[in-house]
Amino acid sequence: MGRVAVAIAVGLAGALLLVAAATAGVVSSVIGGGGAGSCVGAVHPDAYATHETRATTAGATSPVCAGVSVGGWTRPVVGEAGSGFRTGDRPGHDGVDIMAARGTVVRAAAGGVVVRLRCNVGGDSWEPTGGPMPCDSDGYPGLGGCGWYAEIRHPGDVVTRYCHLIRQPTVTVGEPVTAGQPIGHVGSSGNSSGPHLHYEAH
Repeated sequence: MGRVAVAIAVGLAGALLLVAAATAGVVSSVIGGGGAGSCVGAVHPDAYATHETRATTAGATSPVCAGVSVGGWTRPVVGEAGSGFRTGDRPGHDGVDIMAARGTVVRAAAGGVVVRLRCNVGGDSWEPTGGPMPCDSDGYPGLGGCGWYAEIRHPGDVVTRYCHLIRQPTVTVGEPVTAGQPIGHVGSSGNSSGPHLHYEAH
């Protein structure tokens, strides 16, 4: 197999790994690995404290690089995996939590079209109004809901969801996005005990 073919195979495998990671909870190799692009450090705040180890050192960094793979996928945010997909003590947790500092840019994991923006708390859900909304402040464990979130539909009918954003996403429904394009910022809205991105792939 030639070098180009190997590179394409590795890139496609990486893209499949990203989707599989989101749906199977195997995120450490995706979130913490290398790649092209600039390296940054991620702060690891405490989120879902009752379900995972507390981050005891504020400002602790974990240099990782986030580039777009040959298959067209990238990390939605640079950080380490926190709470996993449907773990024994959280069988209803349909995504993975990626620990990152409040305000960290959240990026589209792949190219697609924005299909949903919502403020979702306490069993209720609203479309953005442009005015103040219940998701504009930090949530807490037990409140319920994804807080501010966005969904993107990708080729092959794959849909990714990005929850607990700090404010209304920076994209609009119907807007095409590219892999790595900023779509919002890490926050703690909805059912959350600290800043992180809850990421799902369906």
